[in-house]
Amino acid sequence: MGETISRRLWFQGDWDAEMEERAFPNPFPDYEAAAAVPAEEPPCARPALTPEELGLPFHSDGKIIHNFTRRIQSKIKDLLQQMEEGLKTADPHDCSAYTGWTGIALLYLQLYRVTCDQNYLLRSLDYVKRTLRNLNGRRVTFLCGDAGPLAVGAVVYHKLKSDGESQECITKLLQLQRTIVCRDSDLPDELLFGRAGYLYALLYVNTEMGPGAVCESAIKEVPRERARRRVPSPAQPPASTQLPRCLDGLCF
Repeated sequence: MGETISRRLWFQGDWDAEMEERAFPNPFPDYEAAAAVPAEEPPCARPALTPEELGLPFHSDGKIIHNFTRRIQSKIKDLLQQMEEGLKTADPHDCSAYTGWTGIALLYLQLYRVTCDQNYLLRSLDYVKRTLRNLNGRRVTFLCGDAGPLAVGAVVYHKLKSDGESQECITKLLQLQRTIVCRDSDLPDELLFGRAGYLYALLYVNTEMGPGAVCESAIKEVPRERARRRVPSPAQPPASTQLPRCLDGLCF
C-alpha cells in the first residue's frame, strides 16, 4: 500500500487534490441550532429551545445534566478498568510522573479532587507507596526523577491527614537539593531533566498543601544557584540579575 501511495504522489503533481483523496469525507451537515424550527415562523413566534431539545449536555444554567454525568462516570470506570488491565504488563521499575507509576497516582489524585471519592485517594496512595519503595536517585526532577514521587507522596499523605509521612516525603525532597546546588553538577536548567523540574516539584507541594510547606529560602535557592553559574558578557546584565526563563517564570 505504501508503494502505491508513493507512486501516486510521484506521478500526480497536484498535492492538494492528493491530500483530499487521502482524507476521510465528512458526510454530516454543519451544526445549526435552529435547524428544526420551520423557516416560515416569524422570529418572535419561535419558542426558545431548551438545551435538552438542542441535544446539549447541560442545562440553561450551565450545569451538566444528570444523565450525561452518569454516562461520563460510567465511561471513566470503563477506561480505568482498561488501564489497570494494561498496567499488569507495565514496566515495574518506571516510577516517573512522565511515563510511570507516579503518573497513575496523579491521575487518581485528580479524580479524587473532582469527585471527592475517597476510594480514588486511597488508590493513589497504593501507587505512591509503590513508587516510594523504588526511588533510584539518578534524577531529581518532577517528571522524570525522584522529586515527582516524593512531591506527590507528600500531597497524598497530607490529604489523608498522615502528617508524619507527608513531612518525611518533604524532607527527602529537600535533600535532593544538594544535587541541584552541587558545584560539580552538570545538571541542565530545563523542566524535563533539570533544575526547573526540581523547582516545579517544590512549587507543586506548596500549591497543594499551602504556602510554607516548603520554605521560601529552599525555593529561591534553585534560581540563585543557576544565576551564580552564569558567565556575564558585555551584552548581558550581571548574573545576579538575569535568570533563565524556565526558572524565572516558575519561581517568580
